[in-house]
Amino acid sequence: MMHVPTHNRRSPALWLLFLAALLTTLLPCCSTAALAQTQRLELGRRLKRFELAWEQAAPERRIEAVSPLKKAVSSFFSLQLSEAGKQLDNAWFIVRDSENTAAIERSAAAVALSALPFCASPDSTTLDLQLTTFYADAGTLPETTKLQLLLRDASGRQLAEFTCSASECLRKLQWQTGPLPAGDHRLEAVLIDNDLNFRLPDITISRIPDLPSRLEKLRMSTDKLREQALQNSSTAPVSPIGLTAAATARSELALLDACLAGRAPEADFPLLARLSFAEQLMAASHDPALPVPTLSRTNDQWLTLAKGRKSVPARVRLPEKSETAPPILFVFHGAGGSENMFFETYGAGRVISEATRRGWIVIAPGQGLLGLALPVPDMLDALATFTEIDRSRVMLLGHSMGAAQVMRQMQQAPDCAIAAVALGGGGRMAVTSDKSQKNAQWYVGAGAEDFGRSGALQLHRSLQSAGISSEYHDFPGVEHLVIVQAAIDDAFRFLDQTLRQHPAPKE
Repeated sequence: MMHVPTHNRRSPALWLLFLAALLTTLLPCCSTAALAQTQRLELGRRLKRFELAWEQAAPERRIEAVSPLKKAVSSFFSLQLSEAGKQLDNAWFIVRDSENTAAIERSAAAVALSALPFCASPDSTTLDLQLTTFYADAGTLPETTKLQLLLRDASGRQLAEFTCSASECLRKLQWQTGPLPAGDHRLEAVLIDNDLNFRLPDITISRIPDLPSRLEKLRMSTDKLREQALQNSSTAPVSPIGLTAAATARSELALLDACLAGRAPEADFPLLARLSFAEQLMAASHDPALPVPTLSRTNDQWLTLAKGRKSVPARVRLPEKSETAPPILFVFHGAGGSENMFFETYGAGRVISEATRRGWIVIAPGQGLLGLALPVPDMLDALATFTEIDRSRVMLLGHSMGAAQVMRQMQQAPDCAIAAVALGGGGRMAVTSDKSQKNAQWYVGAGAEDFGRSGALQLHRSLQSAGISSEYHDFPGVEHLVIVQAAIDDAFRFLDQTLRQHPAPKE
């Protein structure tokens, strides 16, 4: 949850963010949890689609998109997720320079496809398909519209194909796929008509061998390790890998249980890969003879970083190639987001790709109702169990509520980072007499149409008043939702510059 400084408690924008984060945290407890999660998934897909188009759009088109983007943000914070999706699509058509877009394409854009079960054993031979309209007033597809489906494995090899009428799929139908091999597969879907060839977002279909028995074994192993940790907490504490392994396994079990119950995850996850890694972690924690699993350099990994009784879910990406102990970039999401947000959106994941292209490790912690349970130094302690890190070259970047989290981390541990980037948010920074607070350099930015601009300016001015290095940048024609994407190039210019002043330690 967002840290709300005392002096900002009357800020409407901050309270709006607080309320949004509170409500989105409480939603899973409600009877509408499944619907809300499906809406979050579809909303994320629409945001990513918009961001990819915004990246290529002319400046005047970006400015025209500000109005529907503001409506999308307002609708999201009031939990009108379908309306938020509609406004994102409106913005998408604008940045695509599609003023004369045919009605059929607007109808196709509003469509959402579900394919269940997306998580099952390989002997599952069917997929239940259904097309729905994500928001109202989008019109209907012609009766002649077809839905073409291709199921591919990770290598791109075609596993199955199917074509049906879109109208038939609106009533729900069953696709007899036959048995599928084990793996995390990709379902491609295209709506086709005479004047239409519209690709829908891909869907991950996971087929996991021996799924029930593997889940039960993992559950028993996790319970055993947790019991051991509680019994031996004072005499023989569980190792750092054991704590993170148990916390990660619990998180993966909760995710898989929800998926098996038919609740869509918030993004398309490789569930087989995630389960396999959790199993490796637990095996190594129980058997000291086994090596600690290394983090992949080709795929993202999900860890619930733990220290003592506290833990934080995080998504981690390592660069394909890097120095022995690379720099580390922490990224903190905004209200209503999660550890996946920077990987899926915020420029369609470009913050992550820019960092890893430079050879950096990226860690995206998930913030809950009460904020982060672990500060940056503790998260580094947990991560160091799995990969070499350079604690002298840590950087922080946050958006909106995440900008407030950057402030909080720098206040708690002023020497935890050499650079701090706060975008679309902030507030007055409480600076102590600790000289280490002046060691880090700050970059603060906001859009000219951004409701978080006043907080960002307040942060910048308070840093300057305290003698802390800070540069501020306004981005014309930019509102709250796209400030990160708009600032990426300049923010990384700042981070590169800061790193040059802190070369890697000599071995």
